[in-house]
Amino acid sequence: MSKIKRITTALLFIGILSLVLTNCKETPPETKPSDITKNKGFFVVNEGTFTIGNASLFYINTENEDLNTNEDLFKPANKRPLGDVFQSMVIINKQAWLVVNNSGKIEITDPTTSQTVSTLKGFKSPRHALEVMPGKVYVTDIYSNSISVVDVATLSKVSEIKCKGWTEELILHHNKVWITNHSSKYLFIANPLMDKVTDSIPVAYGGSSILAGKDGNIWLLCSGDTSKNEKGGLFCIDPRAIKVIKHIPFSKASFNPVKLKQNPKEDSLYFIYQGIYGFPKSLTSLPQQPLIAQPTGSSFYGLGIHPSNGTILVADALDFVSHGKIMVYTPSGQYIRNYKAGIVPSAFFWW
Repeated sequence: MSKIKRITTALLFIGILSLVLTNCKETPPETKPSDITKNKGFFVVNEGTFTIGNASLFYINTENEDLNTNEDLFKPANKRPLGDVFQSMVIINKQAWLVVNNSGKIEITDPTTSQTVSTLKGFKSPRHALEVMPGKVYVTDIYSNSISVVDVATLSKVSEIKCKGWTEELILHHNKVWITNHSSKYLFIANPLMDKVTDSIPVAYGGSSILAGKDGNIWLLCSGDTSKNEKGGLFCIDPRAIKVIKHIPFSKASFNPVKLKQNPKEDSLYFIYQGIYGFPKSLTSLPQQPLIAQPTGSSFYGLGIHPSNGTILVADALDFVSHGKIMVYTPSGQYIRNYKAGIVPSAFFWW
């Protein structure tokens, strides 16, 4: 056999062997849209560091630990960062609305893939979004002195409702929209048919969290303000009479709880203040000590209650620069486990 023929034969053999070895390599598994499935877990809202633009969206599958990558879903899906300060999330019309506060926008995505369908802009500093009637969404804001009205069909901002101050959380209850205001002593009420604030209830300073219970009553948390020496309080409101029927005042302006939540039976409340407080709605005064103490080095920043089993989820922001974590506790406050989170985890959304 000639030298050239031997070289050609050898090269051919190497090429075939290389092809066989390549085909024998195991293809790494890909994350499929079916990995994020309704009723399998919860999304984690990671605010990110203010002005840095490192916000992220995580998903924790509580049924299959192998599916938890503990990594951002948005950036890989869209080839760009989510933005600056991811404030809140809600599902509207089968789409995820990701409210990005300091970026002044809402990313509307497919919840199973995190791919953006549309980006809504024109907001100053949006906080929370709520569908107040089919096809109509209200968006609260820190600086605009108004609530934005968004048309779902066109995915566009169509008007504004004047409401002075920092509007925060809002709920739809008894055909009215109840809107907290963090820079006033009032709970505002809007008519979703008229797109107008029609009434208000005097409460305490720093309205932040609001929820409705099975008994039909509304619970409002006012956080107060240390810098203004304004004390907050917890209020129970009869939505039919539009009046306060129970008020637990806070003893000092430096007591600033946030993130009011309730258990699945809706007979107990929880909030964050240097730990997690939990107590029955029937109490007339707050417990002296938290149900869950905040460990040294931790910064409890977000709170969620599992909608079926009452498990308590706490978002720990740690130093607000590095990755935080999610602490899981039983309803009685016993530690279970933790998950890795993004930078400044602040909220949860079950889906």
